This record gives sequence, structure tokens and C-alpha cells, in this order.
Amino acid sequence: MRRGLARNSSSFRTRAGFGAALALILMLGAAPAVAEDLDGGLNRGLMRLSEILGSVHHLREVCGANEGALWRNKMIDMMNTAALSAEQRQAMITHFNDAYYQARAAFPDCSAKAAAKANSLFDEAQRLAGRLSTIGQSATAEF
Repeated sequence: MRRGLARNSSSFRTRAGFGAALALILMLGAAPAVAEDLDGGLNRGLMRLSEILGSVHHLREVCGANEGALWRNKMIDMMNTAALSAEQRQAMITHFNDAYYQARAAFPDCSAKAAAKANSLFDEAQRLAGRLSTIGQSATAEF
């Protein structure tokens, strides 16, 4: 059962800030150095970002944002942009799916807590994007 915290609600932020954060991550994938650091901080960051995307996919859906497969498609874009091995792609997919199902179990309906969780994930994604862009820039500078 959906409650009235749709995308126009003041307690449920728009995706603009998170989209900007994700754009930074997608730009990182263009650098050949991304694949070089996938065992370090960049890999952990990409896995966490996969989890955030999975959670947001459910939370935005349950709260009536009417975005369809937007967050799943952002995940696919991120994987296609980064130079990943088959194992790394599968790990990201697993993190996305696990987070989606955990969010679905924790928040079966839209509530103020679900909206707050989505907002905190947006904030985390923005901070994470800043850290990942620093990692990507320093890895690219080594080439």
C-alpha cells in the first residue's frame, strides 16, 4: 500500500542531486585507470554505490516516484562505463539485488522512514561520488 510521500512531497527529495553524483561516477569510467584500482577504494566505492542504487530503486518505486527502471538503468550505465571483469560485474549486480531485496523487506510501504532512508542514501551517494572522483583522478594522473 502506497502512502502519500510521492516525489512532490517535501520529505522525499528529487533525484537531481543524486543524478549529479552518479554522473561523476560515470565520468570516472571513461578513464583507463578505473580498472587498475578496482581492488582498492574504487572497487569498494562502486560496490557501495551498487547497493545504494538497489535500495533507491525500491524506495523510489514504493513511494510512487514513477521512475520505472531508472535506477536499474543507471546501474547498467555505470557497469558499462567502468572497465569491469565479468566477476566484478557479477559482484556489482549481486550488491544491487541484495540491497533491493533488503530495502523491500525493510520498507514494504512508503513511510516517512522510507523517504528519510532514500534521502540519506542520496546524501551518501553524493559524498561517495566526491571520494571516487578523487580516487579516479589520482589513478588517471599516474598514466
